[in-house]
Amino acid sequence: MADVDTPPPAPASHAEPGSPGPDPITRWLVMVAVLVFFMVLVGGFVRLSRAGLSITEWDPVTGVVPPIGHDAWVNSFAQYQKTPEFHLVNSTMTLGEYQRIFYIEWAHRLVARLAGLAVVLPLIWMMWKRRLGLRDSLPYWGIAALFGVQGLIGWLMVSSGLQERPSVSHYRLTIHLLTAGTLLALVLWMAWNRMDRDRPPRPAPPRAAPLSRVLLAAVVVQIAFGGLVAGLKAGLISDTWPLMNGTFLPRGALSQLTEALGAHWFHRWFAFVVASLVVATAGVILGDSRSDASLRRAAMGLLGGVVVQISLGISLVLTGVPRWSALAHQGTGVGIFVVTLFVVHATRTPASSLAPSAPAKLDLDLGETRSSAPSVV
Repeated sequence: MADVDTPPPAPASHAEPGSPGPDPITRWLVMVAVLVFFMVLVGGFVRLSRAGLSITEWDPVTGVVPPIGHDAWVNSFAQYQKTPEFHLVNSTMTLGEYQRIFYIEWAHRLVARLAGLAVVLPLIWMMWKRRLGLRDSLPYWGIAALFGVQGLIGWLMVSSGLQERPSVSHYRLTIHLLTAGTLLALVLWMAWNRMDRDRPPRPAPPRAAPLSRVLLAAVVVQIAFGGLVAGLKAGLISDTWPLMNGTFLPRGALSQLTEALGAHWFHRWFAFVVASLVVATAGVILGDSRSDASLRRAAMGLLGGVVVQISLGISLVLTGVPRWSALAHQGTGVGIFVVTLFVVHATRTPASSLAPSAPAKLDLDLGETRSSAPSVV
């Protein structure tokens, strides 16, 4: 009897046909994305608690253990007492009060270390189990390297507040925030690429693709200015809305966009540019009955999210930036970024449009290769 050719088995890194849920690599990427999102919120809480400058040294290894014993705490407090923040802001702080802010920043750094391990250790395990080859693992090692870069940026940010002024550089804080956003975007994009391998392209209106790209760029600009506002504490520069200090456009605002007055003014009103783009993008998606259900849910999420976000922003101005409202504002902003990125990903190829036909296309996003049309043997 002649041998019958059988197709080769699927690679171990892919989900088996009919298997429940995504493959282990996809689940790992989603877990990393959740960790990054959580780290952004923890970082916001640290900033709002004024705890970020409490640890004056960067000890990636020995810093895992907090001071042990009274003498160790006294020595750590003595180091903090040399900082501008202690002299200009917390000169009456007691050792007990210092321990409280120390533990907040220590927990922030511990979460960052654990997140790094959550990237590196599973990656090593998957390579050892041959779920990933060396070449296939390179994009994932790039993610791990970016975690290290993010830690270094975080320390450079903290060190900028230990020299002359009791606050970190607003530029470095913004870079730190945008790097976290880049990490989140890369991890999610890679996860969505893997999820799409066993799924037909999502139907989407052709106009949704360019609109969503413009919207994503606008959201990134708005997040960047949110970082500037946070670093400059510019949310406290005015407690009225819609006017600032009695006028719509304060003198000098446009010439000082990276300073407190201009950053606050731009962040306040660019939100409505983002909202307009959200309405336009959602309108295109929801206005076509053939749009994919997940895209329609994303469009509804964007509409609801931008309403919540603008409402939170206005309330922050009027109420003096209370901590938990500010944290909710930051989290909602990151959520809008994630949903917008999803829309961009879902509409990124001609095959995902509602056009009658679309040519096959090679998708080289982050090393993932697939054809938008089925192959013919």
